Amino acid sequence: MGLPGPLAKRARDVDRAEHEWGRREVDSWARTAEFGQPFSWGEAEAAVLARDYDRLPGSFGARMLGVVGWTTVVIAAIPLAGASLIGLVLVALGRGETGADAAQDWFSLATTAFAVATVAAVVAFTIWWETRRRSIALLIINALNLVGSAAAYAVLAVSTATAESWLPILMLASGLVSAATLGLGLFSKPEGRTNNRKKSLKPPRRGPRGDKRARALRARKRLLEVVVHRGLVKLDEADLIRVGEFPLGYWSELDGLDEREWRRVLERRHTGWRDFTSET
Repeated sequence: MGLPGPLAKRARDVDRAEHEWGRREVDSWARTAEFGQPFSWGEAEAAVLARDYDRLPGSFGARMLGVVGWTTVVIAAIPLAGASLIGLVLVALGRGETGADAAQDWFSLATTAFAVATVAAVVAFTIWWETRRRSIALLIINALNLVGSAAAYAVLAVSTATAESWLPILMLASGLVSAATLGLGLFSKPEGRTNNRKKSLKPPRRGPRGDKRARALRARKRLLEVVVHRGLVKLDEADLIRVGEFPLGYWSELDGLDEREWRRVLERRHTGWRDFTSET
């Protein structure tokens, strides 16, 4: 399923502008630029990062569409994450009704809310089971689910109106699954943490931010293709991929290395091969 016509046209316009910019500002320069020998990775990257990264035509509209998309996702996720709290409110409204039929109407809506809360709890448990890591977002969702379910069950227990049998069952299911996932999460390692502290370190971010950063990465990739094509550096396919994926702003780490250190740096490109600090 493709994008709607206007969105697809805007995306094509941005891609076309990006291609023209890359051909004009990167390719034409890289094909004729005089690079020193031996080839300096740091100087080459610094040169490409110094190119002009003004906004592309249509990029503001594309960013706004992205913001709207993420906002829509967040708004849609709020009822899922807070379903038990919504159910708590509905149960409280039902308990406040004097007529049995009116109370049942609220309890029926609460049953739907706690069905959603149970699904959310099971999904959260599944995510934990796959990652076995502590996620702040999941801890918050499970805590809200547990509090909402427990409070709603307590309110229903002192209510004079009788609810459908499914309502207390769903409350218990939601609360118990959330409690189990919350407990498991609290005793799990945080996301991104490994047993080897050095492997979990990441180099401080360098270079442009935001949209300019993505464009700089694409420009550096174009530069890499050109210098390889010109024969200024000799890389096999695996090393070409590794150099292209190296953290932005860190090509200088590849200069002046012997073969052993070269292999060591490239193979650990994602986590950093030395203890990076804010002063690096």
